[in-house]
Amino acid sequence: PPRSTLFPYTTLFRSHARWAERYYRLQRETEGLRRRVAGRSHVIARTFDKVCGVLEQLGYLTGDSVTPQGRRLAQLYTELDLLTAECLRTGVWDRLDPPELAACVSGLVYESRQSDDPRGPRIPPGAKDACGAMLRLWADLEAVEQDHGLSFLREPDFGFAWAAWRWAKGHSLDAVLTDGELAAGDFVRWMKQLLDLLDQIGAAAPADSPVRAGAAKAVDALRRGVVAYSSVG
Repeated sequence: PPRSTLFPYTTLFRSHARWAERYYRLQRETEGLRRRVAGRSHVIARTFDKVCGVLEQLGYLTGDSVTPQGRRLAQLYTELDLLTAECLRTGVWDRLDPPELAACVSGLVYESRQSDDPRGPRIPPGAKDACGAMLRLWADLEAVEQDHGLSFLREPDFGFAWAAWRWAKGHSLDAVLTDGELAAGDFVRWMKQLLDLLDQIGAAAPADSPVRAGAAKAVDALRRGVVAYSSVG
């Protein structure tokens, strides 16, 4: 036939070829995405199993059942929730007064932006033993995590402990900021996070634990001045 009569068929063939190429390309991409999703789902499932293994070893789970300690852990919403629960379980904070409790708990929310100070963080004398016990608990938990192929917990940072203690003791804002070399905005931000965690700890602590009352008193001592104003706002 003349070429003029074949042109529509040639055009149609090229159009179909382009659509076929697009179809097979999309099919390959779809299969690739399915494999990636399946791989990630497998990783998530394995990580979940590892987390369950850690919780079961520590007594927060028994098989598929959540223990009373596990229910207490479920009340805590913080990066270091497991360490917080262990501090409650082992009674690390039981003998602290409210300002000392605030100093210790600050290590669970604060993260320094600066390089390590060779002098180490300034910690109130009455809180040093509890802070040391918290570090040992963290090291023990890190070892358990490593045995299960996990690494979630960061080390507590007590760089805000002195400021939290002084503010809870009633010192002025200028004195606390100057002594701790803190900006007012950073001080308020960390204090609000500390207040939130103290509220959680007070709610999660056993009814007969001195930490429950201590956390409530620490919150009352900290929520004043610029901190109270920013919390309301």
